[in-house]
Amino acid sequence: MSETSRDWSDTLFAFDTAARWFVAVTAGIAERAAGDAEIWAQLGLGEWTVRDLVGHTSRALTAVEAYLDLAVEEDAAGVAAPIDVTSPAGYYERALAAGTPEIIAQRGRDTAATLGAEPAVAVAALAARVLARVATLDGSEPCDTPAGRIRIAEYLPSRTVELTVHTSDLLQSQGVPAAEQTVPEPAAAATLHVLADLAAHKGLAAPLLRAATGRAPLPAGFSLL
Repeated sequence: MSETSRDWSDTLFAFDTAARWFVAVTAGIAERAAGDAEIWAQLGLGEWTVRDLVGHTSRALTAVEAYLDLAVEEDAAGVAAPIDVTSPAGYYERALAAGTPEIIAQRGRDTAATLGAEPAVAVAALAARVLARVATLDGSEPCDTPAGRIRIAEYLPSRTVELTVHTSDLLQSQGVPAAEQTVPEPAAAATLHVLADLAAHKGLAAPLLRAATGRAPLPAGFSLL
């Protein structure tokens, strides 16, 4: 196996692990909601309910499908743009500059509404479909995103970040603090790698390094996203 193939295999594995964690945590919430349907309407993150947060997180899966499909359509029509985003950190920098909190919040609510009466069932079916599709790829396939055209090998790690961070948010909303959460190692490692790259790109490596090594707490309000 070549180095490129091994890298793609690792990328796939991390995404797969993150997606399955999201599915499992959502299923656990559904089990609790069977005895208390109001759980879905409880506060999840910021202005989102738990259901909204599940909807937003599921966009990490639906976006993969949508942006792969859009690239295929544009290639077939002969109007495809060249690859102009070359890393997960580069994608995030563009995407964060293009979006607004209000738009992102509304997309989460809109997507939540499409999950139907059984959000966990819908999430499981979506994850199964997307994981089966990406397993057929070799990493070179383009995705046409609002932030630009990017290879799936560079786009997928950003989806792993979204799945991992927001699944942690879901657990937090259910009373499981971060110290008690067990993030799957492949998903955690891939997510931290992207965040470290973002810190370097943004010139924020020093505070992150010092906090991670116990030298100083992070500044109030510190965030890479």
